[in-house]
Amino acid sequence: MEFVEGKVKEEKWFGEIVFPRTLLPSHGFEDGLSTPSHEGGETRLAEAVRANRGWLDEQLSRHGAILFRGFDVHRAEDFGSVVEAFGWEEMVYEAGGAVRSKVADRVYTANESPPEKLIDFHHEMSYSKKFPSKIFFFCMEAPPEGGETSILLSHIVVEKMEEALPEFVNKLGNVGAIIRVWTPKIASKKQFRRTWQQVLQTDDKNEAGKQALLKLACNSVEFLEDGGAELVFGPLNPIRTFQGGLRAWFFTIVGYTGKLDDMSVCFGDGTPFPDEAFNTYKKIRDEINVNIRWQKGDILLLDNLAVQHARRPGKPPRVILASLCK
Repeated sequence: MEFVEGKVKEEKWFGEIVFPRTLLPSHGFEDGLSTPSHEGGETRLAEAVRANRGWLDEQLSRHGAILFRGFDVHRAEDFGSVVEAFGWEEMVYEAGGAVRSKVADRVYTANESPPEKLIDFHHEMSYSKKFPSKIFFFCMEAPPEGGETSILLSHIVVEKMEEALPEFVNKLGNVGAIIRVWTPKIASKKQFRRTWQQVLQTDDKNEAGKQALLKLACNSVEFLEDGGAELVFGPLNPIRTFQGGLRAWFFTIVGYTGKLDDMSVCFGDGTPFPDEAFNTYKKIRDEINVNIRWQKGDILLLDNLAVQHARRPGKPPRVILASLCK
């Protein structure tokens, strides 16, 4: 095997599971090469991935997150070759809310909002009908301060919410929740979410309404006088069970900014959530999350059905790239 087990200061243990699983290069990888040494532009990490793909699949399934550190990955193209080596089909980023730009084959900017803004915990593209099963992040330039990517195991959130607020979780299962998400009024580099025109790729409201129901998991869309739109989801249970019995708190109940200024949520019968639910949910996430302090060249692979991720405020420059897989 061409990997050795590593560890990071921030990692946490949940029973016998370390989170994240950190893999370092075995002896012979660290030769200081700044470009791929093989024909076709493939990095040595990509070679190792291809040779150990089955084992890596098992590690991701077991741990939920793998951090590759210290390998020969320097450019967006290097990152793309590593993603390709896993053999998963690419998911093109279309109906998601984040502002992203393509920089190389299978490689996009992670989020183009100002780095000092918090992006709170979420599963990638959870409000789309089609969402990725895996997501990669690559650090091309580490921030001088802050800017960590924070991750947590979503099933732990479910378990701890059931322990702390069993009646609340039980009611969610019975009547569901109605979640209303508002899109920005106008496109702006200061916002990390796209307008409905950008998300649905049309300026025509009739066509946008059709596309919203086709691409998003929403039940209805209302276009507002201020130029924004309100997307209504549910009633649905924020807790989702995937194949194999994996449970995830898949739909955020506190918004992408960490406060309810871009969405609202209530029970499916119209009654409000108790404040205790929001406070407990945030407290649990604060207790179990892991902040990944980026180093240049890091690649973080996440099981998007099992792991929520967030971005901590930080100082520029910060260059994190992303790639999504079906």
